[in-house]
Amino acid sequence: MSVEHSSPTIIRLPYGNYEEKDFKAALNEAIEDLPVNARVSNSEFDNALLYILGYPTVYIVYSGKENRHSSKNEYTVYVGETNDIRHRTFEHLKIDSRKRDDWRAIAEAVDEDADAFWQYVISHPMFNKSLTLDVENRLMHYLSSTDCVKKLNNRRTNAQGRYYTSDQFDGIFSKIWLGLHRDDPDLFPAEEIIRDSSLFKASPFHQLGASQVDAEEAILARLDALFPASQSGPSYVGNPKLIFVQGAAGTGKTVLLSHLFYRIATEIGIQGDTYSEDEEHSTSNSSRGSELSAYILVNHKEQVHVYNQIALKLGLQKKSNEVVMLPSQFINRFSETNDHGRGIPDKPHGVADIVLIDEAHLLTTQGTQGYSGKNQLYDILRRARVVIAVFDPEQILQARQQWRSSVLRRLFPSNELTDNSVRNAGTISDFDSVELGEEDGLPSISVDVAHIRLEKQFRMAASEGIIQWIDRFAAGEGIGPIPRDQGERSPDGTLIRQPYEIRVFDSPVELCRAIESKAQLPAGGWNGSGLSRVLATYDWKYSSTKNDDDPQGLWNVAMHCDSAGHWQMGLAENDNEGYIPGNTDSRRFCRPWNYQLTDSAPKSIDKDLAWAEKPYTINEIGSTFTIQGFDLNYAGVIIGPSVKYRDGKIVFDYHASKNYLATNKRKDLDGDYTEQNLQHELNVLLKRGVHGLYLFAVDEELQRRLKACSMAMRCGEMRSREVVSKTTYGYDSFI
Repeated sequence: MSVEHSSPTIIRLPYGNYEEKDFKAALNEAIEDLPVNARVSNSEFDNALLYILGYPTVYIVYSGKENRHSSKNEYTVYVGETNDIRHRTFEHLKIDSRKRDDWRAIAEAVDEDADAFWQYVISHPMFNKSLTLDVENRLMHYLSSTDCVKKLNNRRTNAQGRYYTSDQFDGIFSKIWLGLHRDDPDLFPAEEIIRDSSLFKASPFHQLGASQVDAEEAILARLDALFPASQSGPSYVGNPKLIFVQGAAGTGKTVLLSHLFYRIATEIGIQGDTYSEDEEHSTSNSSRGSELSAYILVNHKEQVHVYNQIALKLGLQKKSNEVVMLPSQFINRFSETNDHGRGIPDKPHGVADIVLIDEAHLLTTQGTQGYSGKNQLYDILRRARVVIAVFDPEQILQARQQWRSSVLRRLFPSNELTDNSVRNAGTISDFDSVELGEEDGLPSISVDVAHIRLEKQFRMAASEGIIQWIDRFAAGEGIGPIPRDQGERSPDGTLIRQPYEIRVFDSPVELCRAIESKAQLPAGGWNGSGLSRVLATYDWKYSSTKNDDDPQGLWNVAMHCDSAGHWQMGLAENDNEGYIPGNTDSRRFCRPWNYQLTDSAPKSIDKDLAWAEKPYTINEIGSTFTIQGFDLNYAGVIIGPSVKYRDGKIVFDYHASKNYLATNKRKDLDGDYTEQNLQHELNVLLKRGVHGLYLFAVDEELQRRLKACSMAMRCGEMRSREVVSKTTYGYDSFI
């Protein structure tokens, strides 16, 4: 077998056994577990041992114990790579254990019990330094996304660029993971399970694209300038700095922010003893010689939960909500408190060095039930030296998130907000001073603002034509014929990306069945199905209280097909049954909105899953409240009557929407944003699918237009097949 087609060698042995005889015995045991026809000769055994002991290897040190509540194993894991596995094991146990708490705990446990920790050692004839670093990084990525791994120890992200064997990496890693999965499917779940995880999608171990790398390095350079490592005196003093990271949905902003935060934590350092709710905060400047205080905020409870899990696994915080939290929690923590222990927004107390905000367009610009201030970004800036905020104006969905146009013009001068030609992707602007607060009747503060933009679309595995078609539809600009996507092939003709699939269905029932069939298939990398859900515009009523008009008390997305074959809103007259599990009536559609069904066979692990990851939610209809910021492999979108098609134009009808948060009008703003909010809602829903988008529209004219554009695509495909047939069989060319 050629080196390129060799399989990895994976051995397992108790950690602490690092004599040559221990590795030889472990290799013998691994070979004995192979089928007889796969056994190796003596010379092959010697070669395998040589690759393990004398060449670069990747290793996984782990310990598992059963959770007494769930009866499931929970693991502590360390991943590393080395040129000398025996010496590296010695270093960890005898040297690192004197300097690091994690290795001290491992060494003490091994001294007490030889089987307390185990080690996988992985070798391959193709391994070199860059390849082992890439394998280490992806193992970290996968294991940080695995539910049973509760603590993952390492100190770096290692994704490499291009190198001699980089084109072999994906194939080699898949073989490694498959071998690990066969040995321990609990610790190493199937790849499709991991890739469907919300933890995987927000992990800091993604390999960044070129513009993401440029953006990250530009931001880190600014941080180094503001907090120089050589500085022994006070840290940065001056106006708070605000860096906006801009880009449309799917351009990798969350991945960049997660990666950036992990690098800040591991390379610059964040607080060792994180603040708790009742601790005093020093208002004096921290020194760069010590660790900086850094936090990551997002105004989306499901995403806060995801970030909290990642930060706990990677040891960035000791408990939830120490460095990851809601904006209101951060403001409350860095405020003087009233008699009831609530933070007072206009009385800051203490300051954080670095604050990262994901989905900053979700910050509120007016008071809410849980926030008594007037502008969350303003209040965060009064409590931070540097704020790095991901901002996409096309994802502002509610009146309480809208900004005054005069403030936006100051924050985003020279069309920085909407004009993609203003700045090259990944480059950062100079800081410009901006005054904030006066329009809201707040004390004016000076803020130094810079901008950086991401452009490359990472979410949708689609051709540029498909992406532009969805962009135009989502922006309300028009609906043209759906372009053909032929997928992508490698130079040798191998299909490496399946064509993106856009389908228009004749009924919501058919759409749901198609999504259910996708959800039942295993995800498969670029051809992934797996995590697929049905979503809808917020055009059917929903309330957190029980629906007294429904037999199950549910709020449903309901429609029926009348005698003329037209789909109408709501159930038919005299149909009072509500949601019927397993209903097969093709002329009746009734599914509950998200967060209403309960799992018939609950598992303790489900509490840590995002809405779309819970299996039973395939019977619910998702909304922007559950899906914004998350990916699906296939997204089925039911477009309700708030989106219409009239006289060749897309029309947003706020009278048909049930989303009060989008359609209520704010007297303190200088415009009516209701139609814009509905357009943004459509934008978010249409851009969730990585591999496909399935559509059904309630408005008949919109549905007819979508069907016509879909038919145009299918006719184009038929003509293309006819060209192939005539060319193949010698017919005249098709004109």
